[in-house]
Amino acid sequence: MKKWVLGIGVLVLIIGIGGAYTIAAPASNGPKRITVAMTYIPSVQFAPWYVAAELGFFREQGIDVNFDYRMDIDALPLVADGKVDFAIAGGDQVITARSHDIPVVYLATLYAKFPPSIIALAKSGIEKPQDLKGKKIGLPLYGTSLLAIKAVLNKAGIAESDVELIDVGYTQIPALISGKVDAIVGFANNEPLSLQSQGFRIHQIDAWQYFPLVGHGLITGEKMVRNNPKLVQAMVRATVKGMRYALEHPEETYRICLKYVPDLSKDQHGLQQKVLSSSMALWQNDYSKRYGIGNSDPKAWEESQRLMHKYGLIDKETPVHQLLNLKFIK
Repeated sequence: MKKWVLGIGVLVLIIGIGGAYTIAAPASNGPKRITVAMTYIPSVQFAPWYVAAELGFFREQGIDVNFDYRMDIDALPLVADGKVDFAIAGGDQVITARSHDIPVVYLATLYAKFPPSIIALAKSGIEKPQDLKGKKIGLPLYGTSLLAIKAVLNKAGIAESDVELIDVGYTQIPALISGKVDAIVGFANNEPLSLQSQGFRIHQIDAWQYFPLVGHGLITGEKMVRNNPKLVQAMVRATVKGMRYALEHPEETYRICLKYVPDLSKDQHGLQQKVLSSSMALWQNDYSKRYGIGNSDPKAWEESQRLMHKYGLIDKETPVHQLLNLKFIK
């Protein structure tokens, strides 16, 4: 999931080939077939939707879901245009899309805790944000990772000129191990676990400990909410039910995931079980524990927008009620 990025620059390309993504019409008497753009490879991180598919939660709601794992599409413009029904994407991506007048809506949160972390090898001595001064930090220089490092540095009172941000794309682990950088930005449920599985001792600075920004969740277009609210309700209900079941039955959930992530070798199972467990730990925060799983704090959206505007990541802010629609959870 760490590779979910909204690339506004390829919007023209998408519009030009949009016909290729037309959604198949449903069978007259069967469930409504819909497509969800996962925007990443099959992964245990998608457990709620695998559980919903395997245990019939989608069928209970009258829908049949196709998981689209293509990573070469710009999912949010397609969702906004109705060429794809739903997508799994970051709150910062929704904010960015809206700032470009792409009408997408966030329906339910998967990662209630903002998942990026700053990771360093233990021998580096980097244990807290202030230790980053004068260091080289590797990350993809856009999207969620860039927002995270800017916010952490700001919180620690460190000017960006006091660190060197190096674009390593999604090769953070090799860049860290080779000494190309002193620290990296990754997801708490990914890079730290991979490094530890390789025998490296690490220090980890979790972004959510410093600010309540918005993580990934279920997205659709304004057009879908307006024209087909019953379908939106069905998808949200099945999603939330999948999350609840997964949290209550983690071992069964992992077995279900193996059916949808078929390329895992046996020697990867231990690591992937830890990835699932760490992912589940991100699904809830104090707000969602109080108001119910899937709920996202409007104040976190306000803070996310404020920071993104401050750092020049967006040109304008959008009213939170246009970004966030939680009525389908109830």
